Amino acid sequence: MNKREFLSLSAQCVALPLLLNSSQLWAAPVNLKVRRNLMTLPDSDPFFTQYAEAVKAMHALPTSDMRSWWGQATIHPNHCQHGTANFAVWHRPYLLMFENICAKLIGDPSFTLHYWDWSAKNGIIPNPFYDRQELDVTFWNDPGVYNGKNWGPVDSRPLRALARGIGVQSDPVRGGAFTTKNLENILKQTQFNNFTNMLEGQPHNTGHVVAGFPPSGKPGHIGDGLSPLDPIFWMHHTMVDFMWARWQKAGNVTQDQQQIYADMFVDADGKPITFNAKQVHDFEALGYTYDHFVNSSPLNFLSEAPFSNKFQEVLATQLKTTKPKSLAQLNSLVKVLANTPVALPVKVTSLLKELRESRVFRTTLGTQRRLASEGRRILAVLKQVSWPEGTQEGLMVNVFVNCPYLTPTTGNNDPHYAGSFSFFGSAQMTHQGGHHGYSIVVDITAPLLAQAAQGRLDERIQIQVVSIHPQAQGEASSVFQIKDVEVISV
Repeated sequence: MNKREFLSLSAQCVALPLLLNSSQLWAAPVNLKVRRNLMTLPDSDPFFTQYAEAVKAMHALPTSDMRSWWGQATIHPNHCQHGTANFAVWHRPYLLMFENICAKLIGDPSFTLHYWDWSAKNGIIPNPFYDRQELDVTFWNDPGVYNGKNWGPVDSRPLRALARGIGVQSDPVRGGAFTTKNLENILKQTQFNNFTNMLEGQPHNTGHVVAGFPPSGKPGHIGDGLSPLDPIFWMHHTMVDFMWARWQKAGNVTQDQQQIYADMFVDADGKPITFNAKQVHDFEALGYTYDHFVNSSPLNFLSEAPFSNKFQEVLATQLKTTKPKSLAQLNSLVKVLANTPVALPVKVTSLLKELRESRVFRTTLGTQRRLASEGRRILAVLKQVSWPEGTQEGLMVNVFVNCPYLTPTTGNNDPHYAGSFSFFGSAQMTHQGGHHGYSIVVDITAPLLAQAAQGRLDERIQIQVVSIHPQAQGEASSVFQIKDVEVISV
């Protein structure tokens, strides 16, 4: 979009409140910086030159300066939020302050970070992150040994496990978290805790793992606590923020957090700046938006056939009155060894009934928020999942339902496949948070529906997990536990 088109669209957006009802989304994007999809940019786009210039300028600052590349990276192992409801909320100001520092150092106030869309072009890391030396993590040879206040010991190397042109979806065993279908399932969650759990545990964590862990040796920077040392880290987390922004734009409500983020971030001049969690909920109030919200012409939407406001009212009532249901629970401690499938048997007497019932979720159509309807979703909640023992780095887990031939090489295109999750963080973070383990949410609806359509689904189902370790020397020693499994309907 050129400047003239952008200004024209802004003028159209100003007039829209006169034409649309109160659910309209178009707060005119005047003076908002626009973050774009990296996958739509040619390799020659000026963004890559500007970002390379910013990375170089940060490396030129003394490491004692919190605006330096090292200073910004150490914020992460010292203060990052993982495995908590603050995951997306904490990373938003982290991105924003980094973005402002970049803009100040290169002398361009309009500079923005852009997002690495895992679902597009097989989820490759764009070529300039290999072809431009400033954006190639191997060029800087930054040290990776550190002891973070929050993370604990970090020991990583300046490398990426993904070669040029290889995407996060390229591996059929480890790529399921990044598909458009999986991302849309995450966006359809109406409860913040389920949304952020799935967003973090699935594409976020697995992105760090797939990009960060080579077949042997220590992880690359992006696979450990100093992940911000890799320039692609900031694009990875901008995608996380974009997912949260889309979920918010649909009308979903972020759970209030009471945390205050003090003595963590600095502004573009290097001065300490404090945020509270609620202050960063409104990304447009922070001065930016995303191309996804700007590039869809509202005039095209206005020319479409009218919709039924009455039906929207019916859906609103249903949304307000429908609550999650607990369908079954298995209280049985299970140990999961690397590359060894484990089955969790659960009896769900009302499964077919729940699959036939409808649910309401929030979405957008054109420029407006909408309520939409589909069948209820069945979620498996793996509770008190322990931090892996042994060589846990790089471990990821695939989840299947009722697969009679499951092996560690069964891919995400298999009809029994439900989802994936990975471990990213540290055992120290888990202990500091007072947790005995995480809860992992996986949507198992798709394989259940496929099996129901074939007439082979009954009330006894097997939720199967198989952990995959990328390094052969770590397979035998890597083990984690699942203490409890609950099946819920939402």
